[in-house]
Amino acid sequence: MNTLNHITKAKIYEIQSFLDIPRKLSPLETLHIAFKSHHINFIYNQMDKTEQDCINSMLDSYDNPVLINEDIKHKCNLSERLGFIFKTSTNTFMVDTHYLNQINTHVFANHYQNKVQDEDGQLLIQQLDQLDKELFNAIQHTSLKDYLSTLKSKSLQDILKFYQIKRPSKIKKSDAVNLIHDTFFKDDTLLENVFNHFKPSSLFMLHQIIKGHTNYNNNIDLAATVAEQTNLHTVSDVLDHLFIFNYNERHNIISIPYDALDFIQNYINNKGGIETFLSQQEQHIASEDNQVLETLRLYSKDTAINDDDVSSTTVKEDIKDQETEVPELELYMDPEIRQNLAEEQLIQFKNDKNMQQYITPFNIYFAITNLYGYASLERVVHLMKHLYNRDMTEKDIIDEIESMNINQLVIVQNEMLLHPVIPMLANSDEIDDPLKEFYEPSHLDELLIYANNEFYTRNTKLKQFIKFLRNNIKEDDDIKKEKTVRYILFHLRIAPDEAHAVEMMNNLIKQNKLLPIPDKKLSKQIEKGWTHLRLWSLRGYTVNETKSL
Repeated sequence: MNTLNHITKAKIYEIQSFLDIPRKLSPLETLHIAFKSHHINFIYNQMDKTEQDCINSMLDSYDNPVLINEDIKHKCNLSERLGFIFKTSTNTFMVDTHYLNQINTHVFANHYQNKVQDEDGQLLIQQLDQLDKELFNAIQHTSLKDYLSTLKSKSLQDILKFYQIKRPSKIKKSDAVNLIHDTFFKDDTLLENVFNHFKPSSLFMLHQIIKGHTNYNNNIDLAATVAEQTNLHTVSDVLDHLFIFNYNERHNIISIPYDALDFIQNYINNKGGIETFLSQQEQHIASEDNQVLETLRLYSKDTAINDDDVSSTTVKEDIKDQETEVPELELYMDPEIRQNLAEEQLIQFKNDKNMQQYITPFNIYFAITNLYGYASLERVVHLMKHLYNRDMTEKDIIDEIESMNINQLVIVQNEMLLHPVIPMLANSDEIDDPLKEFYEPSHLDELLIYANNEFYTRNTKLKQFIKFLRNNIKEDDDIKKEKTVRYILFHLRIAPDEAHAVEMMNNLIKQNKLLPIPDKKLSKQIEKGWTHLRLWSLRGYTVNETKSL
Protein backbone atom coordinates (compact mmCIF):
# COMPACT_ATOMS: atom_id res chain seq x y z
CA MET A 1 0.00 0.00 0.00
CA ASN A 2 1.36 3.38 -1.04
CA THR A 3 -0.02 6.03 1.31
CA LEU A 4 0.26 8.65 -1.41
CA ASN A 5 -2.38 6.85 -3.50
CA HIS A 6 -5.00 7.11 -0.74
CA ILE A 7 -4.39 10.15 1.43
CA THR A 8 -6.15 13.42 0.51
CA LYS A 9 -4.76 16.95 0.44
CA ALA A 10 -7.00 17.79 3.39
CA LYS A 11 -5.41 15.01 5.45
CA ILE A 12 -1.92 16.11 4.42
CA TYR A 13 -2.85 19.53 5.76
CA GLU A 14 -4.06 17.91 9.00
CA ILE A 15 -0.68 16.17 9.39
CA GLN A 16 1.19 19.41 8.72
CA SER A 17 -0.94 21.28 11.26
CA PHE A 18 -0.73 18.58 13.91
CA LEU A 19 3.04 18.10 13.62
CA ASP A 20 3.91 21.71 12.71
CA ILE A 21 5.40 20.65 9.37
CA PRO A 22 5.95 23.48 6.84
CA ARG A 23 3.06 23.90 4.40
CA LYS A 24 5.41 24.19 1.42
CA LEU A 25 6.37 20.53 1.57
CA SER A 26 4.88 18.03 -0.87
CA PRO A 27 2.71 15.13 0.33
CA LEU A 28 5.69 12.75 -0.02
CA GLU A 29 7.99 15.00 2.00
CA THR A 30 5.29 15.56 4.61
CA LEU A 31 4.75 11.82 5.07
CA HIS A 32 8.48 11.21 5.22
CA ILE A 33 8.82 13.56 8.17
CA ALA A 34 5.61 12.34 9.83
CA PHE A 35 6.73 8.70 9.70
CA LYS A 36 9.97 9.26 11.62
CA SER A 37 10.72 8.35 15.21
CA HIS A 38 10.06 11.58 17.11
CA HIS A 39 6.80 12.24 15.28
CA ILE A 40 5.51 8.66 15.39
CA ASN A 41 6.13 8.58 19.14
CA PHE A 42 4.36 11.93 19.50
CA ILE A 43 1.34 10.70 17.50
CA TYR A 44 1.08 7.50 19.55
CA ASN A 45 1.40 9.39 22.84
CA GLN A 46 -1.40 11.75 21.80
CA MET A 47 -3.82 8.85 21.29
CA ASP A 48 -6.24 8.00 24.07
CA LYS A 49 -5.98 4.59 25.75
CA THR A 50 -8.78 3.12 23.60
CA GLU A 51 -7.04 4.00 20.34
CA GLN A 52 -3.68 2.74 21.61
CA ASP A 53 -5.28 -0.59 22.51
CA CYS A 54 -6.79 -0.82 19.02
CA ILE A 55 -3.44 -0.11 17.39
CA ASN A 56 -1.74 -2.71 19.60
CA SER A 57 -4.33 -5.31 18.59
CA MET A 58 -3.80 -4.51 14.91
CA LEU A 59 -0.04 -4.97 15.28
CA ASP A 60 -0.55 -8.22 17.15
CA SER A 61 -2.90 -9.63 14.51
CA TYR A 62 -1.83 -11.59 11.44
CA ASP A 63 -4.10 -9.51 9.19
CA ASN A 64 -2.29 -8.08 6.21
CA PRO A 65 -3.51 -5.56 5.29
CA VAL A 66 -5.51 -4.63 8.39
CA LEU A 67 -9.24 -4.14 7.69
CA ILE A 68 -11.57 -2.67 10.32
CA ASN A 69 -15.24 -1.76 10.65
CA GLU A 70 -16.75 1.65 11.28
CA ASP A 71 -16.92 1.10 15.05
CA ILE A 72 -13.15 0.52 15.28
CA LYS A 73 -12.53 3.46 12.96
CA HIS A 74 -14.38 5.77 15.36
CA LYS A 75 -12.24 4.49 18.23
CA CYS A 76 -9.09 5.34 16.24
CA ASN A 77 -9.92 9.04 16.13
CA LEU A 78 -6.41 10.46 15.72
CA SER A 79 -5.30 7.91 13.10
CA GLU A 80 -8.45 8.62 11.09
CA ARG A 81 -8.07 12.38 11.47
CA LEU A 82 -4.51 12.26 10.12
CA GLY A 83 -5.59 10.22 7.09
CA PHE A 84 -4.10 6.81 7.91
CA ILE A 85 -7.43 5.00 7.69
CA PHE A 86 -9.01 4.64 4.23
CA LYS A 87 -12.51 3.65 3.21
CA THR A 88 -12.69 0.54 0.99
CA SER A 89 -16.44 -0.15 1.03
CA THR A 90 -19.62 0.89 2.83
CA ASN A 91 -18.56 -0.36 6.26
CA THR A 92 -14.98 -1.48 5.72
CA PHE A 93 -11.83 0.56 6.23
CA MET A 94 -8.12 -0.17 5.73
CA VAL A 95 -5.37 0.98 8.10
CA ASP A 96 -2.21 2.22 6.39
CA THR A 97 0.44 -0.52 6.46
CA HIS A 98 3.49 1.75 6.56
CA TYR A 99 1.93 3.74 9.40
CA LEU A 100 1.47 0.58 11.49
CA ASN A 101 5.00 -0.61 10.69
CA GLN A 102 6.49 2.70 11.78
CA ILE A 103 4.61 2.53 15.09
CA ASN A 104 5.94 -1.01 15.57
CA THR A 105 9.50 0.14 14.81
CA HIS A 106 9.68 3.37 16.76
CA VAL A 107 7.23 2.84 19.63
CA PHE A 108 7.59 -0.90 20.25
CA ALA A 109 11.17 -1.48 18.99
CA ASN A 110 9.92 -4.14 16.52
CA HIS A 111 8.20 -6.16 19.24
CA TYR A 112 5.59 -7.23 16.67
CA GLN A 113 6.14 -8.67 13.22
CA ASN A 114 5.98 -6.00 10.54
CA LYS A 115 3.19 -6.16 7.98
CA VAL A 116 4.33 -7.12 4.50
CA GLN A 117 4.23 -4.31 1.95
CA ASP A 118 2.93 -4.88 -1.58
CA GLU A 119 4.63 -3.42 -4.68
CA ASP A 120 2.98 -0.02 -4.18
CA GLY A 121 4.21 0.06 -0.59
CA GLN A 122 7.73 -0.89 -1.67
CA LEU A 123 7.65 1.98 -4.16
CA LEU A 124 6.82 4.40 -1.33
CA ILE A 125 9.78 3.09 0.70
CA GLN A 126 12.08 3.58 -2.31
CA GLN A 127 10.85 7.16 -2.68
CA LEU A 128 11.55 7.83 1.00
CA ASP A 129 15.02 6.28 0.69
CA GLN A 130 15.79 8.61 -2.22
CA LEU A 131 14.91 11.60 -0.06
CA ASP A 132 17.25 10.25 2.61
CA LYS A 133 20.12 10.21 0.15
CA GLU A 134 19.42 13.79 -0.90
CA LEU A 135 19.35 14.97 2.71
CA PHE A 136 22.62 13.24 3.64
CA ASN A 137 24.26 14.64 0.55
CA ALA A 138 23.07 18.15 1.48
CA ILE A 139 24.35 17.86 5.06
CA GLN A 140 27.71 16.48 3.99
CA HIS A 141 28.21 19.41 1.62
CA THR A 142 26.95 22.19 3.89
CA SER A 143 29.75 24.57 4.82
CA LEU A 144 29.81 26.97 7.76
CA LYS A 145 29.00 29.85 5.42
CA ASP A 146 26.06 27.89 3.96
CA TYR A 147 24.68 27.28 7.44
CA LEU A 148 25.22 30.82 8.72
CA SER A 149 23.41 32.14 5.64
CA THR A 150 20.24 30.29 6.71
CA LEU A 151 20.15 32.07 10.08
CA LYS A 152 18.08 35.19 10.66
CA SER A 153 19.85 38.54 10.98
CA LYS A 154 18.98 38.72 14.68
CA SER A 155 20.64 35.33 15.33
CA LEU A 156 23.80 36.50 13.57
CA GLN A 157 23.79 39.71 15.60
CA ASP A 158 23.44 37.63 18.78
CA ILE A 159 26.49 35.54 17.84
CA LEU A 160 28.57 38.65 17.15
CA LYS A 161 27.51 40.21 20.44
CA PHE A 162 27.86 37.04 22.54
CA TYR A 163 31.41 36.34 21.36
CA GLN A 164 32.34 40.05 21.36
CA ILE A 165 33.36 40.07 17.71
CA LYS A 166 34.09 43.65 16.64
CA ARG A 167 31.65 44.88 14.04
CA PRO A 168 30.01 48.13 12.84
CA SER A 169 26.90 49.30 14.66
CA LYS A 170 24.93 48.51 11.51
CA ILE A 171 25.92 45.50 9.44
CA LYS A 172 24.25 43.72 6.53
CA LYS A 173 23.36 40.05 6.88
CA SER A 174 25.87 38.95 4.24
CA ASP A 175 28.63 40.94 5.93
CA ALA A 176 27.75 39.41 9.32
CA VAL A 177 27.98 35.92 7.78
CA ASN A 178 31.40 36.69 6.31
CA LEU A 179 32.65 38.26 9.54
CA ILE A 180 31.73 35.24 11.70
CA HIS A 181 33.09 32.83 9.08
CA ASP A 182 36.41 34.63 8.63
CA THR A 183 36.91 35.15 12.37
CA PHE A 184 36.27 31.45 13.05
CA PHE A 185 38.87 30.22 10.56
CA LYS A 186 41.42 33.01 11.18
CA ASP A 187 42.96 31.28 14.23
CA ASP A 188 41.87 29.21 17.26
CA THR A 189 40.61 32.17 19.31
CA LEU A 190 36.90 32.01 18.43
CA LEU A 191 36.82 28.20 18.52
CA GLU A 192 38.35 28.18 22.01
CA ASN A 193 35.79 30.79 23.06
CA VAL A 194 33.04 28.45 21.81
CA PHE A 195 34.57 25.54 23.73
CA ASN A 196 34.62 27.69 26.87
CA HIS A 197 30.83 27.78 26.71
CA PHE A 198 30.45 24.03 26.20
CA LYS A 199 28.25 22.09 28.62
CA PRO A 200 28.28 18.33 29.24
CA SER A 201 25.50 17.86 26.66
CA SER A 202 27.35 19.79 23.93
CA LEU A 203 30.58 17.88 24.62
CA PHE A 204 28.61 14.63 24.37
CA MET A 205 27.14 15.66 20.98
CA LEU A 206 30.53 16.69 19.58
CA HIS A 207 32.03 13.37 20.67
CA GLN A 208 29.17 11.38 19.10
CA ILE A 209 29.57 13.18 15.77
CA ILE A 210 33.35 12.66 15.70
CA LYS A 211 32.92 8.96 16.59
CA GLY A 212 30.57 8.53 13.63
CA HIS A 213 33.28 9.56 11.13
CA THR A 214 30.89 11.94 9.41
CA ASN A 215 29.62 15.46 10.11
CA TYR A 216 26.17 14.51 11.43
CA ASN A 217 24.48 12.19 13.90
CA ASN A 218 20.83 11.21 13.58
CA ASN A 219 20.82 9.08 16.73
CA ILE A 220 20.91 12.07 19.12
CA ASP A 221 17.26 12.74 19.89
CA LEU A 222 17.17 16.39 20.89
CA ALA A 223 13.42 16.64 20.32
CA ALA A 224 12.71 13.92 22.90
CA THR A 225 15.19 15.48 25.33
CA VAL A 226 13.51 18.88 25.19
CA ALA A 227 10.06 17.31 25.51
CA GLU A 228 11.14 15.34 28.59
CA GLN A 229 12.88 18.15 30.47
CA THR A 230 10.52 20.73 31.94
CA ASN A 231 13.33 23.29 32.28
CA LEU A 232 13.95 23.20 28.51
CA HIS A 233 11.59 25.01 26.16
CA THR A 234 13.39 24.71 22.82
CA VAL A 235 16.52 23.11 21.41
CA SER A 236 18.13 26.56 21.61
CA ASP A 237 18.24 26.09 25.39
CA VAL A 238 20.63 23.16 24.81
CA LEU A 239 22.66 24.70 21.99
CA ASP A 240 22.85 28.15 23.61
CA HIS A 241 24.98 30.30 21.20
CA LEU A 242 27.00 27.24 20.06
CA PHE A 243 26.80 28.14 16.39
CA ILE A 244 29.05 25.26 15.29
CA PHE A 245 26.05 22.96 15.75
CA ASN A 246 23.45 22.96 12.99
CA TYR A 247 20.20 21.49 14.33
CA ASN A 248 17.67 20.60 11.66
CA GLU A 249 14.39 20.73 13.56
CA ARG A 250 12.40 19.35 10.66
CA HIS A 251 14.42 16.12 10.69
CA ASN A 252 15.58 16.11 14.33
CA ILE A 253 19.21 15.77 13.26
CA ILE A 254 22.34 17.47 14.61
CA SER A 255 25.36 18.22 12.43
CA ILE A 256 28.47 20.39 12.18
CA PRO A 257 29.34 22.10 8.88
CA TYR A 258 31.97 19.95 7.16
CA ASP A 259 34.69 22.63 6.98
CA ALA A 260 34.11 23.66 10.61
CA LEU A 261 34.40 20.01 11.69
CA ASP A 262 37.69 19.63 9.79
CA PHE A 263 38.98 22.73 11.56
CA ILE A 264 37.81 21.39 14.95
CA GLN A 265 39.41 17.99 14.40
CA ASN A 266 42.73 19.57 13.42
CA TYR A 267 42.58 21.61 16.63
CA ILE A 268 41.84 18.51 18.70
CA ASN A 269 44.65 16.52 17.06
CA ASN A 270 47.09 19.35 17.76
CA LYS A 271 46.03 19.23 21.44
CA GLY A 272 46.87 15.53 21.79
CA GLY A 273 43.81 13.79 20.38
CA ILE A 274 40.18 13.28 21.35
CA GLU A 275 40.74 11.65 24.77
CA THR A 276 43.11 14.42 25.90
CA PHE A 277 40.70 17.04 24.60
CA LEU A 278 37.75 15.49 26.45
CA SER A 279 39.73 15.27 29.66
CA GLN A 280 40.79 18.93 29.44
CA GLN A 281 37.26 20.09 28.60
CA GLU A 282 35.70 18.23 31.52
CA GLN A 283 37.95 20.15 33.94
CA HIS A 284 36.50 23.58 33.13
CA ILE A 285 33.22 22.82 31.38
CA ALA A 286 30.20 25.05 32.03
CA SER A 287 27.62 23.84 34.54
CA GLU A 288 24.38 22.23 33.44
CA ASP A 289 21.46 20.38 34.96
CA ASN A 290 22.64 16.77 35.16
CA GLN A 291 19.25 15.58 33.98
CA VAL A 292 19.82 17.18 30.56
CA LEU A 293 22.84 15.00 29.78
CA GLU A 294 21.24 11.89 31.25
CA THR A 295 18.07 12.42 29.21
CA LEU A 296 20.15 13.07 26.10
CA ARG A 297 22.01 9.80 26.67
CA LEU A 298 18.74 7.98 27.32
CA TYR A 299 17.16 9.15 24.07
CA SER A 300 20.29 8.67 21.97
CA LYS A 301 21.44 5.45 20.36
CA ASP A 302 25.20 5.19 20.81
CA THR A 303 25.61 3.05 17.71
CA ALA A 304 26.74 3.37 14.12
CA ILE A 305 24.75 5.79 12.02
CA ASN A 306 21.64 4.27 10.48
CA ASP A 307 20.57 6.15 7.40
CA ASP A 308 17.09 4.62 7.51
CA ASP A 309 16.19 6.62 10.63
CA VAL A 310 16.30 10.06 9.02
CA SER A 311 13.63 11.83 7.07
CA SER A 312 14.48 14.33 4.35
CA THR A 313 13.50 16.83 1.73
CA THR A 314 15.23 18.23 -1.30
CA VAL A 315 18.76 19.66 -1.08
CA LYS A 316 17.61 23.16 -1.90
CA GLU A 317 15.06 23.33 0.91
CA ASP A 318 17.58 22.40 3.58
CA ILE A 319 20.15 25.10 2.83
CA LYS A 320 18.20 28.13 1.68
CA ASP A 321 16.44 30.73 3.81
CA GLN A 322 12.92 29.48 4.45
CA GLU A 323 11.59 33.01 4.93
CA THR A 324 11.78 33.68 1.18
CA GLU A 325 9.33 30.91 0.27
CA VAL A 326 5.53 31.00 0.33
CA PRO A 327 3.89 27.57 0.40
CA GLU A 328 0.91 27.05 -1.90
CA LEU A 329 -1.63 26.20 0.80
CA GLU A 330 -0.45 29.00 3.09
CA LEU A 331 -0.62 31.43 0.17
CA TYR A 332 -4.33 30.66 -0.06
CA MET A 333 -4.99 30.43 3.69
CA ASP A 334 -3.06 33.41 5.03
CA PRO A 335 -5.54 36.32 4.99
CA GLU A 336 -2.76 38.92 4.70
CA ILE A 337 -1.18 37.25 1.67
CA ARG A 338 -4.60 36.81 0.08
CA GLN A 339 -5.49 40.45 0.65
CA ASN A 340 -2.20 41.62 -0.85
CA LEU A 341 -2.83 39.50 -3.95
CA ALA A 342 -6.31 41.01 -4.28
CA GLU A 343 -4.94 44.55 -4.01
CA GLU A 344 -2.32 43.80 -6.66
CA GLN A 345 -5.06 42.44 -8.93
CA LEU A 346 -7.17 45.59 -8.48
CA ILE A 347 -4.18 47.80 -9.34
CA GLN A 348 -3.77 45.85 -12.59
CA PHE A 349 -7.45 46.37 -13.42
CA LYS A 350 -7.28 50.09 -12.63
CA ASN A 351 -4.20 50.59 -14.82
CA ASP A 352 -5.77 48.87 -17.83
CA LYS A 353 -8.72 50.68 -19.42
CA ASN A 354 -9.96 47.45 -20.99
CA MET A 355 -10.07 45.77 -17.55
CA GLN A 356 -11.54 48.56 -15.42
CA GLN A 357 -15.04 47.17 -16.01
CA TYR A 358 -14.07 44.17 -13.88
CA ILE A 359 -13.28 46.09 -10.66
CA THR A 360 -16.70 45.81 -9.00
CA PRO A 361 -17.50 42.28 -10.27
CA PHE A 362 -14.11 41.11 -9.01
CA ASN A 363 -14.78 42.60 -5.58
CA ILE A 364 -18.15 40.84 -5.51
CA TYR A 365 -16.72 37.42 -6.42
CA PHE A 366 -13.86 37.92 -3.97
CA ALA A 367 -16.24 38.99 -1.19
CA ILE A 368 -18.54 36.02 -1.79
CA THR A 369 -15.67 33.54 -1.32
CA ASN A 370 -14.42 35.40 1.76
CA LEU A 371 -17.87 35.40 3.34
CA TYR A 372 -19.12 31.92 2.45
CA GLY A 373 -16.04 29.95 1.38
CA TYR A 374 -18.19 28.53 -1.41
CA ALA A 375 -21.41 29.32 -3.27
CA SER A 376 -23.23 27.72 -6.18
CA LEU A 377 -23.26 29.66 -9.44
CA GLU A 378 -27.04 29.79 -8.99
CA ARG A 379 -26.48 31.71 -5.76
CA VAL A 380 -23.94 34.02 -7.44
CA VAL A 381 -26.49 34.78 -10.21
CA HIS A 382 -29.03 35.62 -7.51
CA LEU A 383 -26.62 37.89 -5.61
CA MET A 384 -25.57 39.69 -8.79
CA LYS A 385 -29.21 40.47 -9.56
CA HIS A 386 -30.30 41.26 -6.00
CA LEU A 387 -27.31 43.36 -4.91
CA TYR A 388 -25.84 44.66 -8.20
CA ASN A 389 -28.95 44.74 -10.41
CA ARG A 390 -27.12 42.81 -13.11
CA ASP A 391 -28.79 39.99 -15.06
CA MET A 392 -26.30 37.18 -15.71
CA THR A 393 -26.39 33.51 -16.54
CA GLU A 394 -24.10 30.95 -14.93
CA LYS A 395 -22.13 30.81 -18.19
CA ASP A 396 -21.74 34.61 -18.12
CA ILE A 397 -20.15 34.33 -14.68
CA ILE A 398 -17.80 31.54 -15.75
CA ASP A 399 -16.73 33.51 -18.83
CA GLU A 400 -16.21 36.73 -16.86
CA ILE A 401 -14.08 35.07 -14.18
CA GLU A 402 -12.04 33.33 -16.89
CA SER A 403 -11.46 36.70 -18.60
CA MET A 404 -10.24 38.19 -15.31
CA ASN A 405 -7.61 35.44 -14.86
CA ILE A 406 -8.00 35.38 -11.06
CA ASN A 407 -7.53 31.68 -10.29
CA GLN A 408 -5.31 32.44 -7.30
CA LEU A 409 -8.20 34.26 -5.65
CA VAL A 410 -11.42 32.52 -6.74
CA ILE A 411 -12.07 29.20 -8.47
CA VAL A 412 -15.03 27.92 -10.48
CA GLN A 413 -15.41 24.14 -10.13
CA ASN A 414 -18.42 21.82 -10.48
CA GLU A 415 -20.79 24.78 -10.91
CA MET A 416 -19.52 26.30 -7.66
CA LEU A 417 -17.64 29.51 -6.90
CA LEU A 418 -14.93 28.52 -4.39
CA HIS A 419 -12.31 30.06 -2.16
CA PRO A 420 -9.12 28.43 -3.55
CA VAL A 421 -8.45 26.60 -0.30
CA ILE A 422 -11.72 24.65 -0.49
CA PRO A 423 -10.50 22.04 -3.05
CA MET A 424 -7.55 21.39 -0.73
CA LEU A 425 -9.76 20.79 2.29
CA ALA A 426 -12.89 19.20 0.84
CA ASN A 427 -14.30 17.43 -2.19
CA SER A 428 -16.31 20.06 -4.07
CA ASP A 429 -18.56 17.28 -5.46
CA GLU A 430 -19.90 16.74 -1.94
CA ILE A 431 -20.59 20.42 -1.08
CA ASP A 432 -24.24 21.25 -0.67
CA ASP A 433 -25.61 24.74 -1.38
CA PRO A 434 -29.31 25.07 -0.59
CA LEU A 435 -30.29 28.54 -1.76
CA LYS A 436 -32.43 29.37 1.27
CA GLU A 437 -29.92 28.51 3.98
CA PHE A 438 -27.26 31.18 3.31
CA TYR A 439 -26.85 34.48 5.12
CA GLU A 440 -27.56 37.22 2.60
CA PRO A 441 -26.27 40.81 2.88
CA SER A 442 -29.05 43.38 2.60
CA HIS A 443 -27.18 45.59 0.11
CA LEU A 444 -24.02 45.66 -2.01
CA ASP A 445 -21.97 47.76 0.41
CA GLU A 446 -22.55 45.19 3.14
CA LEU A 447 -21.26 42.41 0.88
CA LEU A 448 -18.23 44.43 -0.17
CA ILE A 449 -17.17 44.73 3.47
CA TYR A 450 -15.90 41.18 3.00
CA ALA A 451 -13.84 42.16 -0.05
CA ASN A 452 -11.68 44.10 2.40
CA ASN A 453 -10.84 40.87 4.16
CA GLU A 454 -13.19 41.60 7.05
CA PHE A 455 -14.52 38.13 7.83
CA TYR A 456 -16.35 39.46 10.86
CA THR A 457 -17.80 42.57 12.44
CA ARG A 458 -15.63 43.57 15.38
CA ASN A 459 -18.34 43.88 18.01
CA THR A 460 -17.45 44.15 21.70
CA LYS A 461 -17.31 40.42 22.41
CA LEU A 462 -15.23 39.70 19.31
CA LYS A 463 -12.84 42.51 20.23
CA GLN A 464 -12.47 40.93 23.67
CA PHE A 465 -11.76 37.56 22.05
CA ILE A 466 -9.12 39.09 19.76
CA LYS A 467 -7.51 40.75 22.79
CA PHE A 468 -7.50 37.34 24.50
CA LEU A 469 -5.76 35.84 21.44
CA ARG A 470 -3.14 38.58 21.32
CA ASN A 471 -2.36 38.16 25.02
CA ASN A 472 -1.75 34.42 24.56
CA ILE A 473 0.26 34.40 21.33
CA LYS A 474 3.95 33.57 21.81
CA GLU A 475 5.18 36.46 19.71
CA ASP A 476 6.54 39.86 20.74
CA ASP A 477 6.39 41.60 17.36
CA ASP A 478 3.00 43.39 17.02
CA ILE A 479 2.83 42.96 13.24
CA LYS A 480 3.48 39.23 13.48
CA LYS A 481 1.04 38.98 16.37
CA GLU A 482 -1.74 40.63 14.33
CA LYS A 483 -0.99 38.33 11.40
CA THR A 484 -1.28 35.33 13.72
CA VAL A 485 -4.61 36.61 15.07
CA ARG A 486 -6.03 36.83 11.56
CA TYR A 487 -4.67 33.40 10.70
CA ILE A 488 -6.36 31.90 13.79
CA LEU A 489 -9.65 33.61 12.99
CA PHE A 490 -9.52 32.19 9.46
CA HIS A 491 -9.07 28.65 10.80
CA LEU A 492 -11.79 29.10 13.39
CA ARG A 493 -14.25 30.06 10.65
CA ILE A 494 -13.82 26.59 9.14
CA ALA A 495 -14.61 24.83 12.44
CA PRO A 496 -18.03 23.10 12.18
CA ASP A 497 -18.72 23.18 15.92
CA GLU A 498 -17.34 24.45 19.21
CA ALA A 499 -15.50 21.18 19.96
CA HIS A 500 -13.49 21.49 16.73
CA ALA A 501 -12.76 25.13 17.47
CA VAL A 502 -11.40 24.22 20.90
CA GLU A 503 -9.39 21.35 19.39
CA MET A 504 -7.81 23.69 16.84
CA MET A 505 -6.77 26.08 19.61
CA ASN A 506 -5.34 23.21 21.65
CA ASN A 507 -3.26 22.15 18.65
CA LEU A 508 -1.74 25.64 18.53
CA ILE A 509 -0.89 25.30 22.21
CA LYS A 510 0.76 21.92 21.57
CA GLN A 511 2.73 23.49 18.72
CA ASN A 512 4.03 26.10 21.20
CA LYS A 513 2.39 28.95 19.29
CA LEU A 514 0.00 29.83 22.09
CA LEU A 515 0.54 29.91 25.83
CA PRO A 516 -1.10 27.08 27.79
CA ILE A 517 -4.76 27.89 28.52
CA PRO A 518 -6.94 25.90 30.96
CA ASP A 519 -9.72 24.00 29.16
CA LYS A 520 -12.51 25.75 31.03
CA LYS A 521 -11.15 29.21 30.22
CA LEU A 522 -10.50 28.25 26.60
CA SER A 523 -14.05 26.95 26.11
CA LYS A 524 -15.47 30.11 27.65
CA GLN A 525 -13.41 32.34 25.35
CA ILE A 526 -14.34 30.27 22.27
CA GLU A 527 -17.98 30.66 23.22
CA LYS A 528 -17.46 34.43 23.42
CA GLY A 529 -15.52 34.88 20.21
CA TRP A 530 -15.99 32.01 17.77
CA THR A 531 -19.78 32.30 17.99
CA HIS A 532 -19.59 35.83 16.54
CA LEU A 533 -17.53 34.92 13.46
CA ARG A 534 -19.33 34.39 10.17
CA LEU A 535 -18.62 30.69 9.73
CA TRP A 536 -18.21 28.86 6.46
CA SER A 537 -19.75 25.80 8.09
CA LEU A 538 -22.86 27.88 8.84
CA ARG A 539 -22.93 29.35 5.31
CA GLY A 540 -21.98 32.86 6.37
CA TYR A 541 -24.08 33.04 9.52
CA THR A 542 -22.75 33.42 13.04
CA VAL A 543 -23.68 30.82 15.66
CA ASN A 544 -25.86 33.40 17.41
CA GLU A 545 -27.73 34.18 14.18
CA THR A 546 -28.53 30.53 13.52
CA LYS A 547 -30.09 30.26 16.97
CA SER A 548 -32.54 33.04 16.09
CA LEU A 549 -33.53 31.65 12.68
